[in-house]
Amino acid sequence: MAMPLFHTLKGCIEESNFQRTNEGIELREHDISYHTRTSIKGQALADFLLEIPDEGAPAKEKVWAVEEAPLDKSSWTLYTDGASSREGSSAGLILTSPEGEEVTYALRFDFHTSNNEAEYEALLAGLRLAKQMGAKAVTTLMDSRLAVNQVNGSFEVRDQRMGRYMKMVKQLIESFKQFRIRQIPRSENKRADALSK
Repeated sequence: MAMPLFHTLKGCIEESNFQRTNEGIELREHDISYHTRTSIKGQALADFLLEIPDEGAPAKEKVWAVEEAPLDKSSWTLYTDGASSREGSSAGLILTSPEGEEVTYALRFDFHTSNNEAEYEALLAGLRLAKQMGAKAVTTLMDSRLAVNQVNGSFEVRDQRMGRYMKMVKQLIESFKQFRIRQIPRSENKRADALSK
């Protein structure tokens, strides 16, 4: 019943369509007023618009933030890559502090995994390392399309084993005030890839 209103609001997010008043926001073109309590003002509308499903729109990078500030220069950068072969499974991690100090790890697992499981193992190891190093904000870059899109919610987790990995990842994400994950091309992840092999 309210979906036409939601779609109208979603389609009119250009600033020129809104007029701010002391009481809230008016949508000029459609003669709609949105009155907020003063303690939540614009953030409420932004949150409201982000919750509306937008069919056909490309997936957006998801940012988890306990604090409302955007990720900034205090964010640590984590590159991860996992690999699985007949010889076993392994991971490569590169964690860079905001000051540019770099920690690299090449890990060999004593158990066999699929390639996707190896990617999750690498991500988990990297997040644990970031937590141990005291990181409060983390930007994770990896070339696994599946892992990135499952973590950011664009892909549904159907496999039970992947579901367990997702649960562990989500628990670790809660350790940080801010978290971002993004898929990058393999060509931009060569160093973590080399470490994983």
